[in-house]
Amino acid sequence: MINTKRASKARNTIKLILLFAGLSLTNHSVVAQLDHFLEFEKYFPLTVFLGIWFSALAALLYVAFTPRRIERVIWVLLIGVSTLLAEAYYLITGDRITIQALDGMWDPSLIRLDMVGFYGTYFLQASISTLILLIGLLISSPTIKIFRLKITMLTPVVPCLLLGGLVYYIGASTAEETRGMPSQFLYLGLFPIFAISDPQPLEKSEVELDINAGPRVKNVVLIVDESVSGDFVDLNRMRGTTPFLLSEADIIANFGLAISATNCSYSSNAILRLGADPRRIGEPEYSILAHPSVWKYARLAGFETTFIEAQHISARRQYFMNDNELALVDNILTISDDNGYERDVEVANKLTGILSRTGPQFVYINKFGAHFPYHRSYPENREIFSPAMQAYESITDRPRLVNAYKNAVRWSVDEFFSSLLPGIDLSETVLIYTSDHGQNLLDDGNPVTHCRRSQETIAEALIPLLVMTMDENLNAAFSRAAVKNHNLASHFEIFPTLLNLFGYDPKSVEKRYYQSLLEPIDEPLGFISGPVTGRFGRQPDWQPRGTLDNFER
Repeated sequence: MINTKRASKARNTIKLILLFAGLSLTNHSVVAQLDHFLEFEKYFPLTVFLGIWFSALAALLYVAFTPRRIERVIWVLLIGVSTLLAEAYYLITGDRITIQALDGMWDPSLIRLDMVGFYGTYFLQASISTLILLIGLLISSPTIKIFRLKITMLTPVVPCLLLGGLVYYIGASTAEETRGMPSQFLYLGLFPIFAISDPQPLEKSEVELDINAGPRVKNVVLIVDESVSGDFVDLNRMRGTTPFLLSEADIIANFGLAISATNCSYSSNAILRLGADPRRIGEPEYSILAHPSVWKYARLAGFETTFIEAQHISARRQYFMNDNELALVDNILTISDDNGYERDVEVANKLTGILSRTGPQFVYINKFGAHFPYHRSYPENREIFSPAMQAYESITDRPRLVNAYKNAVRWSVDEFFSSLLPGIDLSETVLIYTSDHGQNLLDDGNPVTHCRRSQETIAEALIPLLVMTMDENLNAAFSRAAVKNHNLASHFEIFPTLLNLFGYDPKSVEKRYYQSLLEPIDEPLGFISGPVTGRFGRQPDWQPRGTLDNFER
């Protein structure tokens, strides 16, 4: 009897030690957040903070000592997933996940084993810390009497509701609402709020601009690459990545190092398709998601519209697209292949056929591009720069990382254009090429490649911006503009440029949106870190551009 009591007491002691260790290893900034509330005498937020933590600790004790085994296993699985994701995110980014960051980062197509391998050391560390906590929760021990009551079954739900309510309530005024909060229930509180707070307007406004002329060219093409940094294109910095483009410099108006609207795919693509006035983003009644899409402008101008999607298995609801917008696209071509690097070759083939049609064509392309892990973006036999990172290799060695990225750009950009340009008639086509954002390549030691809400770098928004045409008048106009606006342009000038080419009145376009690439850029724009959708009324975070003339890394 005595031995049984001692064994039970020993198990409880070990259990509590493991729980404390697991909590300590997977929760950060708790003391700093307490100090912040006390220093600035924020007693109500302090009370809420302590209340959430008290409910979280009570919930963990319930899961650890409940007699209901099936219920314990279910909650251990949920808590384990939340803890692992929260801890891995913190180790990689150095910050807590927020709903704004989740909004900008959410991309189910990236959830693959090789992506996990890319951040392998961080996931391993997070897994060990999480496992310590879970073992503490699962060790069998005598039941605490209070947890036999049926009402205590609701205990784990309380911190989830409190966290979700907190995010919903103060998400309009801060991006730090989850800092110091318990990892064990963080995602369990965030995901439901994320799911029910869809920022997409169901209806878009009508076109209010006048067409004062016919289209300035038969075919207009916007190619949006994925994760291509402007300084890895040889036209801007010699790295040996795009020799074919370099040989075609006479037909390219190169705007140099440009800046993406944001450092995230979702919001950048939304601005490229829907247009935005950077002077108005953040105003209470201003939403870029309510703008008429580029498809509507193109169709009213007499263009047949085509969307080529090479990133996702479906074009629907990607980058804030909805069914109303997609209904305006005449042709939707989704290119899917297990070998991602083959998709861009197929894009070039499809585009060649489309541009040979008799009528005016507007084509918008989302390329597969050079997204991490970079080995997916080029075939094994095209590893020109070595040694390079391989599949499932963790992101720790910068030279190997950079070589893998250079291989990805060499294949996904240069090989793409070497396949495309010889087969199309540029005398009747204007082709605008850019990327959704740039890449941080361990430049500051941080493994996050883009989409950071804090500690972001200009490299995450550094993009190429090229205009290709052999139409004599347009080639001359864009070439002059590229000289004037070298290293000064951004995504915000692209949508007005498209409308200009469609034949809409340039002055009206500039008044409603922004100036085009053909106008002198007097005030170069920076970029927004994080979303621009105004979820919960959150204001955009503008980051300075700085001078790009001497940018090196």
